[in-house]
Amino acid sequence: MTHVAANVRTRRVALGMSQKGLAQASGVSLRMVGGIENGATSVSTATLDRIGVALGATLADLVTDPAVKASARIDRVGWVGGHGGEGVLRWSLDVRREVELWEWRLEPGERYQAAADPVGWHVMLFVVGGVLTLELETGTIEVRAASHVFDSAQTHAFVNLGKAPVRFFRCTAW
Repeated sequence: MTHVAANVRTRRVALGMSQKGLAQASGVSLRMVGGIENGATSVSTATLDRIGVALGATLADLVTDPAVKASARIDRVGWVGGHGGEGVLRWSLDVRREVELWEWRLEPGERYQAAADPVGWHVMLFVVGGVLTLELETGTIEVRAASHVFDSAQTHAFVNLGKAPVRFFRCTAW
């Protein structure tokens, strides 16, 4: 998260947007936007996603060193669960648009709630251990040691309802 403050501020100013304008466009409070730009507050991945959409930027754009090439290994923790689980952004590839590959581990009882992505975004899941419960607006799906693709322009959650950890890879593409 070292580069978040500068990256958000630089992109906002380049768009001629005030902090208040960014707050309104992203649905993030003005106080939070100011705290992020000052480096005075930690911020969730979901909040950065909302800010990124308002700025026309990806999560990787906001968290990486701007001096690093666009296609890069990131290896940054983006989410930490209450029982030891975590979501780690592994790679960001500069393709026609962008593809992100995340490696996740959810411990029993953990849940990650995500906001809807913009229209045209999709998520590919690759479960390598345990049973992942995917909660979508259209229903709930259990994914076991397999892959699943869904339109992520809807709220969705990754949940571990089992008694063992769930390991999976999440590839987001747009």
